[in-house]
Order: sequence, then structure tokens, then C-alpha cells
Amino acid sequence: MKLNKGYFIIGTDTDIGKTYISSLLFKSLFFLNPGYYKPIQTGCYMEDGNFIALDPKSLCDFNDIKYDKNMSTYLFENPVSPHLASEKENINIDPAIIKDSFENISKDHPTTIVEAAGGLYVPIIRNSFYMYDLINLLALPVILVCSSKVGSINHTMLTIALLKDKNIPIQGLIFNNYTDEFYEKDNVRVILEASKITNYLLISPNQNIIEKEKIMEFLGGF
Repeated sequence: MKLNKGYFIIGTDTDIGKTYISSLLFKSLFFLNPGYYKPIQTGCYMEDGNFIALDPKSLCDFNDIKYDKNMSTYLFENPVSPHLASEKENINIDPAIIKDSFENISKDHPTTIVEAAGGLYVPIIRNSFYMYDLINLLALPVILVCSSKVGSINHTMLTIALLKDKNIPIQGLIFNNYTDEFYEKDNVRVILEASKITNYLLISPNQNIIEKEKIMEFLGGF
């Protein structure tokens, strides 16, 4: 059994379901004691006097585990792009600190799920450091969360093209909210044939877990 030290979860567009898929992957790998890390979280809120990162909290609730503030490094209140939240709240983002935090988390786990804040071209530091730069810094393969709905071919292929342009390895595709409609089947087929990617999963709405054999095969564990 061999897994990468981590997988970077990125999406084709907003509300594609990165947190849900991260939660589902975490639950499906629970028998291995996986790690989870969301380097940057915007749109945080106060609860009982503590600043809470929404996506890590959602993952913890989904998996019925205790929320850990160390699951994120940079927390921002404004629900905007990281670079803008950083500027507005006068908190500088240091990619080296993110890398150190990831290494600290990943040393205690056989593999760690790292969740992006937004998509590949989201700025982390204005005009100088983007989400794809962070992926390269952590040297992780990407799991691309995409859709099979109308419009998904364009969104997915453009994202794949950028990943390839930035020399970022693609572990596989996860088609979220797949309902087996005739047009969804064809969209998936077109994307797989055009991208020449053969490693993928189809996730149904409200799916609770991924079978052990399927998740391990998808992640290269067998």
C-alpha cells in the first residue's frame, strides 16, 4: 500500500463541493488516520469567543470529530479572495509558514488532504503568488473536483489545461453530484477522452462514504 504524503483538493468553480469531497475522502480513509489541512480560510466566524474556520468545522462535523484550530494557518473574517482579505485585515500571508505547517501536520499521518481556498488562479498574494504556486510549493498531486452538469466540459478542460501548463500532476477527477443523466454520461465521456485522464470517481448526491477498494485504487494505494 503506497499513498502520496498528501493530495491537494481543487475545484473547477465556486460551490463545486471541495469541502464535501474533502470530508468524504477523510471519512473514507479514516481507517488510515488521515490528516487534513486548509491553509487559508476566509469568511470565518466567532463562536464562544473563538475564531472558527467554516470548512474545517464542516469536515469535523461530517466526521464527528473535534474541531482543531490548527487545521488552518490563516483565518480571515471577510468572505473574499485571500489576497484581499489579507490586505483588508492587515495580515500578511507567508507561503513558507504554510509549508512548515503542512509538513508538521503530515508527519503524523500517512496521507493528508489539503483543501484549497477557491480555484487555481485565486491570488494569495496580489500579483505575485497564486493557488497554483502553493500547490507547486507543497509538491502535491491534485484531485480535481468537477461537475457533470451542462457547462462542465468547458470549466473542467480549462482547469486541466492550466494544471498541465503549470506542471502540476493530476491524481484524478471526482465528478460531484453525479445523477447518471444521459447528458452527464456524455459530459464525463467527453472530458475523459479529451483530457486522456483515466482515473476518476463518480459521487452521487449526499453520498456518505466511498468504498475502501475504490478510494484506495483512486489514490494509488493498491
